[in-house]
Amino acid sequence: MGGWFGMSLENVKTRVLEEAKAKAEGILAEATAQARRLLDDGKAADERAGQDAARDARLRLEREAVREVERIQHDNRLHILSAKNKAIDEVFTRVKAKLSALSDAESLDLIGAWLSALPADVGGTLRVNPRDEGKFFSGLDRLNAGRFGAGRFTGVVADPKVASGAIVDGPDFSVDCTIDRRLDELRETSAGDLARTLFGA
Repeated sequence: MGGWFGMSLENVKTRVLEEAKAKAEGILAEATAQARRLLDDGKAADERAGQDAARDARLRLEREAVREVERIQHDNRLHILSAKNKAIDEVFTRVKAKLSALSDAESLDLIGAWLSALPADVGGTLRVNPRDEGKFFSGLDRLNAGRFGAGRFTGVVADPKVASGAIVDGPDFSVDCTIDRRLDELRETSAGDLARTLFGA
């Protein structure tokens, strides 16, 4: 401060302006350097962000590709399963058509075999399709061969809801011996074996 003593007001003003200018230049230089550092940091951050974004995009695309492959595989499995089920359905449709085309005697033999397999005390009224009423009525004695008491079939009733075969109606039970029911049971128990026969292991 002593160097300023005795200076004229004009000189003091000049000196202050010079120091202020120097100070301002220093501040400006520091601000410029700081801005440059921030800019460089920003560029590095942008580069890192760009790299991160590229990596994230790549990972996202990979995940999407995996999901798409899994979806295609799933759809393919469903398509194959559907084709197998369709083939099995066709087999059972053909079997049903052949059973439905049996002669009266053959049909009565088939249904009779199913009825004879029922427990000895399971009997009652036979509910059949109207077109089969005469066939079952005339074959009733034959169907009752070897059956006694509660196990006998006591009569025949026409029911258009029964497509083929017979339903045994007892006092408090019904036993479905229709072709549709027997084929459903056969499908449940043999679909796996049939699929292996048709398509291999």
